[in-house]
Amino acid sequence: MDRQKIIEAAVSDAIIGRPISFELDKKKYEIHPPTLGKMQILSKLYLQLDIDEKNLAEEPHLEAMRICESKTDIVCELMAVATLNSKDELFNDELVKERAELFKWNCYPQDFGNCLLAILAQVNYENFMTSIRLTKILRQNKPTAKKRAGRVE
Repeated sequence: MDRQKIIEAAVSDAIIGRPISFELDKKKYEIHPPTLGKMQILSKLYLQLDIDEKNLAEEPHLEAMRICESKTDIVCELMAVATLNSKDELFNDELVKERAELFKWNCYPQDFGNCLLAILAQVNYENFMTSIRLTKILRQNKPTAKKRAGRVE
């Protein structure tokens, strides 16, 4: 299958919400398109990745590998969260840590990069990052409580 057809198939799968699946130790894991709640959990992890957006646009695989090399633990946690589905699973910190450790010690470097790119592709990355940036700016610019000056008469 040529590159263009692979891209078209991936876009088609993303539009219909088909999960991306991979196998590890004879167990199948699926990365479903994230819900708003899962995106909120993922947002704190995305911020910790320090993604160079210019490099991601120009050379996505190289940027993904750079991120995976420098932020392996965060990428593993991101993968763990992305493969969990129910609210109970997502809020179970022990389960998230356990799955992140499984990925950390059983995946190959290219697996990390491919999963990271797949997760980023499932969300409208640019709009998502813009919303995170705006939230960050709003937090930095929030008014501080100061005492008011006494009235001069």
